Amino acid sequence: MLFSIPESGWWVIVVGVTVFFMVTMGRLASGLDLPEELRGKVEEQTRQARWGLYILTPLFSAVVLLVNLLRPEPAPQILFLYSVVFAAFPFALYPVRGRIVRHYVAQQRNPDTEIKPDRLTMIWIGGFLCTVILVAVIALMAATYGKQV
Repeated sequence: MLFSIPESGWWVIVVGVTVFFMVTMGRLASGLDLPEELRGKVEEQTRQARWGLYILTPLFSAVVLLVNLLRPEPAPQILFLYSVVFAAFPFALYPVRGRIVRHYVAQQRNPDTEIKPDRLTMIWIGGFLCTVILVAVIALMAATYGKQV
C-alpha cells in the first residue's frame, strides 16, 4: 500500500516536501518576541540565512538524492525516507523554537559566558527525530518484507 504510489508520484511528493521544508524553516522564527537591541541584528542574519536556505537546500537535496539513487535499492523507498526526514525537521523544531530563541538571545547579550544547551530542547528534538526515523524504517520494512511472507 505504501509503495503503490508510482515513482513519478514520489518525485512530486519529494518536491512538495522540499518546498514545505524551505517555507517552514524560513518562517520558523516569525512571531517570536525579540529584544529591541537585537532585532536589527537578527533580521540581518535572517535575511542572509534565508538566501542560503533557498539556494543551498535544493542543491544539497539534489546531491543527496542523486547519490542515494545510485544505490541498488528501488527509488520509492529512498524518496519515502527523504520525504519523512525533511518533513519531520520543522515539526521537531516548532514546539521548542521559543526556548531556542531565548538561548540565542542570552548568548548574544553575554557572548563571553558559556551557555549550556537546554536539556529539554535537546531531548525533544533528538527523541522526536529518532521516533520519526524508527517509525519510517518500521513502515519501510513492513511494506518491503511483508510482501515476502
